[in-house]
Amino acid sequence: MFNLTDCIGFITNTASKKIVDAFNARLRDNNITRVKWIALFFIGEEDHISQKELAQKMNANESSIARLLERMERDDLCIRERDTSDRRIIRISLTAKGAQLRAELLPLGQNFHEDATQGIAAEDLEIFKNVLEQMVANVTPKE
Repeated sequence: MFNLTDCIGFITNTASKKIVDAFNARLRDNNITRVKWIALFFIGEEDHISQKELAQKMNANESSIARLLERMERDDLCIRERDTSDRRIIRISLTAKGAQLRAELLPLGQNFHEDATQGIAAEDLEIFKNVLEQMVANVTPKE
């Protein structure tokens, strides 16, 4: 008989919500959202990243990312510019203020990761990531 509380989708969704809520609470003290923090991370990792690539990395649709970037640009955290060789592509870079905020907030992510994974062996974390990747692959439609 099917039991929802044993269903991997329910278990991972519940765990994800609790982890996200805990991280959001830490970020709230720094007056930033988790989504903005993630965008700062990826834009800082790859300067001049395209809006499309950022959306893919953040697992979000491009229109949501466009609205996020409008707010970030308004807050002087990033700059959006048309690609010089293909005007359809929008490239994103951090401003000095955005880069400084990113540098200040990266330790929050590291500290949260350490808190969330304390007492878990590195080998177990690797198995956990591999199992999640396999489950995602199992449910992702084949092209």
